[in-house]
Formats: sequence, structure tokens, C-alpha cells
Amino acid sequence: YEPMEGALLSWRGSVAQNNVLAQMARLITTTGDANVYLMVSVASQSSALTTISNAGANMARGIPLNGTTDTIWIRDYGPRYVYIGQVRAITDHVYNRPRPNDDAQPAYFANYKKHAYYEHILRHGGGNYHLDANHNGYATQLIWNENTNLTHPEIHDIWYDYQNIDTHIFPAFPTSVDLTQHLDMWMQVFDDDKV
Repeated sequence: YEPMEGALLSWRGSVAQNNVLAQMARLITTTGDANVYLMVSVASQSSALTTISNAGANMARGIPLNGTTDTIWIRDYGPRYVYIGQVRAITDHVYNRPRPNDDAQPAYFANYKKHAYYEHILRHGGGNYHLDANHNGYATQLIWNENTNLTHPEIHDIWYDYQNIDTHIFPAFPTSVDLTQHLDMWMQVFDDDKV
């Protein structure tokens, strides 16, 4: 809900998913007046750029990055930005999926942007974490199950130390309701004080 310099997309989905990404690229680069950083293989770059161009993206704002990803779910494994003073830096968690290319993407992007990079020890899938502009974070109790070597206060404090965020932990829905138990299945922050 805040203006951004750009958004990351991973061109790893089905044709239907990539068509959605193309529409996102159009809106991000035109209405949003931001860059699209498109993680795409060398082999797929030409067709990906043609697809987003045909969808109406502002190609001056479409930036292909030849990084390798395993999946389309870059919102889950991608970088989390923080500020150190007035300088942007990237924080990262250990991605709890057997997807090493996805897990390596935040470090790759930090190197590309020449931003400082800090990885903390929390393991999670990324989709179980949201934050707002008022230094609040949100997750479900799944984070406790994924980090049994840490106490609940230690988990809270890692997010506080790395992102200056006071994280609230909600009960997770039973897996019979939501198999992922990820917060992003039922909550999205869209303003300073609105979800």
C-alpha cells in the first residue's frame, strides 16, 4: 500500500500463472510507476519479455534478472527490506522448503542491488508473515512448530532484532481448514491500521 521502487516476480509458473504475472507487470510498471524485476531463466527471457510487453507493460521499467528460482512463490522466499538509517538493506529467513534456488534468491538480489544482506535463523515458508508500517508483524503459531529449537520469546526477538518489528502470533487454523496454516491465506495488511 506504499509506493515502491519495484516488485519482484518469478517467471516459473504455468502459462495461466505467467499471464497473471504479465498483467501484474503491466499494472506495476504503468499504474504503479514502479520497476518489475523479473527473475527468469536465460532460455525463457525472450518469451517472458514478449509476454509482458504484449500485456502492455512499460518495458523501460521491466528488468530481467537471470537468476534461477525453483518456483513462482517469490513473495514467500524473496527479500524483506529494512532501513539502516536511510539506507535500504535486506533481511532473510531460512526458507523451509527443499528449494535451494528459491532460498538463495534474496542474497542474489542483494548482490544485484548492492544492498547489505542479513540472514537470521528463523525457518519458515514466508507466507506466514506479514508486517505493517507501524512496526507490527503478524504470524500464526506455525512459526513455533517450525522452530522448536527456539523459545517463543526468542522467535519474537529475532524479528525484533532484524526488522524492528513487534510480532503478534495468532492461533493457526486447523489443517482441515487451511493445510498451510499460513497467515496469508486469511489476512492481508493494506494500510497502517487495516487488514
